[in-house]
Amino acid sequence: MLSAERTAEVWREVSRHLELRTSTPALRALLARELPLSAVAVYRWDDVRSELFLSAYDGDGPEPALHHLGLPTPRAAELRVFGLQSRVEVWQDRLRTGLARTLVPAEWTGVVAAGGLVVDGELLGVLVLAGALVPHRLGLHELLEPFAVALANDRRLVTLARLTEAALADRSALLVRLERTEVAETVVGSEGGLSTVMQRVEQVARTEVPVLVLGETGSGKEVVARELHDRSPRAGKAFLRVNCGAIPTELVDSELFGHERGAFTGAIGLRKGWFERADGGTLFLDEIGELPLAAQVRLLRVLQDGTIQRVGGQETLSVDVRIIAATHRDLTALRRAGTFREDLWYRISVFPIHLPPLRDRIGDVPALAVLFASRAGHRLYGKPLVPSAADLERLQRYDWPGNVRELAAVIERAAILGSGDALDIATALGAEPAAPPTDERTLLESTLARCLGRIEGPFGAAAALGQKPGTLRSRLRRLAIDWDRYRP
Repeated sequence: MLSAERTAEVWREVSRHLELRTSTPALRALLARELPLSAVAVYRWDDVRSELFLSAYDGDGPEPALHHLGLPTPRAAELRVFGLQSRVEVWQDRLRTGLARTLVPAEWTGVVAAGGLVVDGELLGVLVLAGALVPHRLGLHELLEPFAVALANDRRLVTLARLTEAALADRSALLVRLERTEVAETVVGSEGGLSTVMQRVEQVARTEVPVLVLGETGSGKEVVARELHDRSPRAGKAFLRVNCGAIPTELVDSELFGHERGAFTGAIGLRKGWFERADGGTLFLDEIGELPLAAQVRLLRVLQDGTIQRVGGQETLSVDVRIIAATHRDLTALRRAGTFREDLWYRISVFPIHLPPLRDRIGDVPALAVLFASRAGHRLYGKPLVPSAADLERLQRYDWPGNVRELAAVIERAAILGSGDALDIATALGAEPAAPPTDERTLLESTLARCLGRIEGPFGAAAALGQKPGTLRSRLRRLAIDWDRYRP
């Protein structure tokens, strides 16, 4: 049997190391002072796959050849048939059939003993010791508990490593989706043409007041909204974006506030709206000027008392959502025309932020071009592309009616035209109109004709206009323009 002093040393060693492969040699060295051992092996039990895996080994003889052992027993508790859950089993004939033949190499010498490593009634694995000792002097019972704790710590460490690996993989996937190199990137132009904007972002970010971001289409209003969220106390919660102009009028209430089952034809189940899904976080209402008047009334109620009702429901639900709104429309003109509620205007415009168009901060074009070129190169060809000095000069001479979104589209088109070897900026810019027509219908129809009715893609009308495909389709439907008739 082990002395009390040696037992205490074993427990101290278990507490000192989390990795079993590190603690096992140290434990064997401690035991060798009283119990000379030729080999120590620890197997981890996988209850899901019903397999034993070799987790740690230290010894004079060879390591067990099989690093994992598939067993026909479906549950860990069935290992009782091997005597490893409730008692210690001693094997003097190492070539016997069964569990011992696989766990113990024939070259091991001396008596072999095995016991189950159990924590809180759960079998975590098996401890195997070999040495030229009389079985009752092995003191294995006294070692099972500290080795079980060591195995439990090691298993937690492995689980943590797997979770960390999964989190890093999710982060990498998110960065690819966002086309970023870091989750929180510096806003391009924050020290240049957007310095005033970023000062206002810093002033209001940590408050709870609604913010209205004003700017032309494609000028980067969503980037500003994300900065507001990332710098706020809600940064760890949801940030959801809703394009109010892309929601059909008859579905606005259902999309924003949700609906109960049977509320209308096709409502086959309960659906949470954007406000419920953003509870605790930030809801970015893009193109808020497109909301119909009826929806504006219900939005005002949410802003006033923080409550909603699902379509077809009677229950009043409380939501904690910060609103950031954005529009390229002149809301003052819409108020005068009676298409935007004055009380809603006062509620959302507590702190307006005006985002300048790209033509008014042309000094930011080189940095933006470099960023977009790197992203386009990685996405299309797996390597970054870099605009030349002549490319940057040409880009700075352009007017950019479509703002940052148009610049991104031009760079992407230039990357495709350059076939991955360079950026063909001249050709990409030459495909753009010198100046867009002032009439909206004329602009849309001429662009559709030039793009052969194509909406999406780098050569589609949405990219040429610096708009998102959904937004463009919504406007075309509102103006009763059939884009299919422009197709060859």
